[in-house]
Amino acid sequence: MRLTNSYVFKFILTLLLFIVGISFTMGYSYLLFHILAEFFSIIIAGIIFVITWNSRDKLDNGYFLLIGISFFFIGGIDLFHTIAYQGMNVFVDYDANLPTQMWIVARCIQAASFVIAPLIITRRINEKTVFTTYFILTASLIILIFSGYFPDCYIEGSGLTSFKIIGEYIICLILFIAIYLLFKKKNHFSREVLLLLYGALLTTILSELAFTAYISVYGPANYLGHLLKIIAFAFIYQAIVVTGLRKPFDTMFRTLSQSEAKYRTFFNNMDEGVAVFDLVEHDGPTDYKFIDVNRRYASMMGIDPEDIIGKKGREIYGQDSAPPHLQYYQSVLNTKESLRFSAIHKPDMKHYAVSVFFIEGKRLATVVTDVTALKISEDALIRANKKLKLLSQITKHDINNDLSLAYASIDLIQGKIPRNPATDEYFGYLRSSIDAINSKIDFTRNYEHMGTQKPFWQSLSKIITDIRESDPRYSHISIYDSLDSLEIFADLMLPKVFVNLVENSIRHGKKVSAIYISY
Repeated sequence: MRLTNSYVFKFILTLLLFIVGISFTMGYSYLLFHILAEFFSIIIAGIIFVITWNSRDKLDNGYFLLIGISFFFIGGIDLFHTIAYQGMNVFVDYDANLPTQMWIVARCIQAASFVIAPLIITRRINEKTVFTTYFILTASLIILIFSGYFPDCYIEGSGLTSFKIIGEYIICLILFIAIYLLFKKKNHFSREVLLLLYGALLTTILSELAFTAYISVYGPANYLGHLLKIIAFAFIYQAIVVTGLRKPFDTMFRTLSQSEAKYRTFFNNMDEGVAVFDLVEHDGPTDYKFIDVNRRYASMMGIDPEDIIGKKGREIYGQDSAPPHLQYYQSVLNTKESLRFSAIHKPDMKHYAVSVFFIEGKRLATVVTDVTALKISEDALIRANKKLKLLSQITKHDINNDLSLAYASIDLIQGKIPRNPATDEYFGYLRSSIDAINSKIDFTRNYEHMGTQKPFWQSLSKIITDIRESDPRYSHISIYDSLDSLEIFADLMLPKVFVNLVENSIRHGKKVSAIYISY
């Protein structure tokens, strides 16, 4: 609620008329003036509490909630102060000290509350715990007063005690701290509320200063203090009830509007198409009605968003058959679990990845990602792999032919020349080299299938034994393992890892004579 000049004028005029009106009652009875002044603040405190308490579920500002709860107890103590006032004759055998003690207790709680409130402004407080804490504190202080353990604040014939005067100055200091803390948290309040709270706290300080100067409870300083208290409570009422508690609803709707605008901006600028729709059922799913779509989704369909929202699938895709993907949507509705599938938009042959999510009731949401470029790249990669595989197969075929010729040539040469140990050894090395080439060709065959076959459990001891026995190049090397029955769940290329380890050990170990493999 914005405080217009007209409203401010009416507020000030009403407040002045009330002050002038109750001031006239002093000519008849100061006690009547005091009752009217105090009951004004008590009623204001009660209204603040009732409205704040009943709005607690909607309040996200801990400041207002704490002040509202505190004013229930401040008003209660002020009621004790009023009926205990000199001349009321409610509490017999008590003099003006009792209402003065009640006054200082109420103002201490008020000042402390205004200091604590800015510190919890962004917190969600437990109102029942706060209420209980205030109840225990208030009850304890009242018990101390009536039991005689609370310090005297007023002595008949001499006036205010040092405790009362120093206490009022301390309260003023606390209220100045409250103003400072409020200034530090000013971003959490509207300008109108902030000014009213400043006014309330400053007027309360002036009121407290006035209550340090009176000798008689019917004196002018006491009168001025009560007038300033009326003004302070009027400011507090205006800040918290009229402006502060109405303002949150304005703020709530403004925040909601801002959040919706942010959501709409994010929604419409997404790279993915998003649609929200309700399934239409008649003896099973027959259609779906679009509730909302973003610009990207509409662009994918080649239609303006306004021409989609509120319409059914048959109106957009045609009446001849059920709209697309209806079976997937029904599955999500039945299972309440998300689902992914691929789709092709036939008019432009675009490829899409579609995710469907359950929201509530018969409402679903779908997120559509254009994967056409990815699909083109994937197809190109598949074609390239096919070409490489074909080239590899041709190359292996040619090499195998050459290796077969090499084996035949060795056999032919061995048959033509005299046999002796030296030549047999050389021919053995030659055969081992050809076998190694053949082994590498077999490896490339396995490499082609890497990732296409499921991993399986493999015995490491068996792998080492196969390496040791399969290649004569390792005959001069002792290969030991302490792997026992250890198995590894791995791809069929795992043996190649250990072949490389052995070969690297031989190559870089210079004169290595033994290899140990353990874990």
